[in-house]
Amino acid sequence: MVLAGAALGIAYPWAASNVTGYEVGTWRVFERGSGFTPADVSLAPSETPVAVTLDLRADGALIRSDTKPLLTMDVSGDGEFVSSVALDFTEADVRTINPQSGETGYRIEAERLHTVDHSRYRFELGPGVAGTERFNSVDLIVNAGAFDLDARAIPAGFILMALGLLGFVASFFRRRRPENPNSSPPPTRWGRGK
Repeated sequence: MVLAGAALGIAYPWAASNVTGYEVGTWRVFERGSGFTPADVSLAPSETPVAVTLDLRADGALIRSDTKPLLTMDVSGDGEFVSSVALDFTEADVRTINPQSGETGYRIEAERLHTVDHSRYRFELGPGVAGTERFNSVDLIVNAGAFDLDARAIPAGFILMALGLLGFVASFFRRRRPENPNSSPPPTRWGRGK
């Protein structure tokens, strides 16, 4: 039960957040000197869920704040509005790309499409409040067939782990229960008899 609970409560959420399925493609949606370019992506219903990740590269560290988004993204499907997202990158994975120049990369999952109701999606990015002066490039990466996390799995996993541990502790104490004193042989007397 403990192993099953760990699989549901720990391994499954990890897989849902780290296993991204297969890559549909990568589009350069911003280039310094060229500005923003929309990305048109063809998707099929069988590819759900679809994870949309942004990879931003900038000169040095960016000041990230949940009140000052760095980018905005509008998603439409066959001309119909799907969603609009403001991205502050406060929870992005940060890495140093070039220590000499100080170029830094920021990667974040920007959107997840749980259903694909259109054949062609357009992702349009724009500047946030902070501006794009230090941006070098932004790539949009689309992955299909990613794991979808069922919110009920985590509490169910922890309940299974707790029940398994309780059962283990109860069985441990049951084994250490003292034996019935009437079942032991009488003590042997030492010394000479009279």
